[in-house]
Amino acid sequence: EIRMQATQHEVVIAGGGPTGLMLAAELALAGVDVAIVERRPTQDRLGGRAGGLHARSLELLDQRGIVDRFLAAGRTWPRVSFHAPLDIGDFPTRHNYVLALPQERTERLLAAWVEELEVTVYRGREVVGAACDAHGVDVVTTQGEPLRAGWLVGCDGGRSTVRKLAGIGFPGWDASTGWLMAEVRMREKPVPGFREDASGRHAMSLLDDGETVGVVIAGRDPRVRGEPTLQELAAALKDVYGTDFGVHAPTWLSRFNDATRQADAYRKDRILLAGDAAHIHPPLGGQGLN
Repeated sequence: EIRMQATQHEVVIAGGGPTGLMLAAELALAGVDVAIVERRPTQDRLGGRAGGLHARSLELLDQRGIVDRFLAAGRTWPRVSFHAPLDIGDFPTRHNYVLALPQERTERLLAAWVEELEVTVYRGREVVGAACDAHGVDVVTTQGEPLRAGWLVGCDGGRSTVRKLAGIGFPGWDASTGWLMAEVRMREKPVPGFREDASGRHAMSLLDDGETVGVVIAGRDPRVRGEPTLQELAAALKDVYGTDFGVHAPTWLSRFNDATRQADAYRKDRILLAGDAAHIHPPLGGQGLN
């Protein structure tokens, strides 16, 4: 009975982040009827997350004929961070650099490309149920009618609902350390660049508007949960820099840790996993999005 009313697609992708968008575009180029289910009502994403694209990612975007859009929106940098900076300026590739580009912009460019390819995107909806049979998957979402897909792909991040619905295990190592990340204003002059001490490598940079400061503080307790507070950030800055810089007006506060996990299967029946839904690891070096 559900199947009669369900909207049908060959592939339904849960999650419209970089992995979901890229996969949707690849499938659309191959002539596959694909749709994305994305919980955010718009493409807006608060805060920095991934800071850029590596050479290999740029090569793939070049193969698809869209790399110029990304190059126009970011800044190229000849050194890639491999504990110490490694100059890749003489590497045999057309893209022998890192492209500094916030994830929010990367996603917008991918979303615009997906729109040109006429991929259906169901916004403001989340996958909450999935049942496989021999021919496909019945997909239940928080809003709207059920969807019927030949395949369901979970691109819905480290806490993947699709992975849990499929009953796929996520073994690995628990966190040993944590980081605080923030985008804030400061009354005192920031100290751009890296600072290393016994607790790890901290960083501070002035963002494009010339007033907002991006901050990363290492060596935090990985067991702490929940959204960080401005007070917590101020105390951490004082620990590392000896001052809290008169920090105020945060636009984004987040925490992350070095937990490392990998799904014990990337496919179960007609459900597949990709991106952080399949594997999580420390974000240092920008390998997550890339």
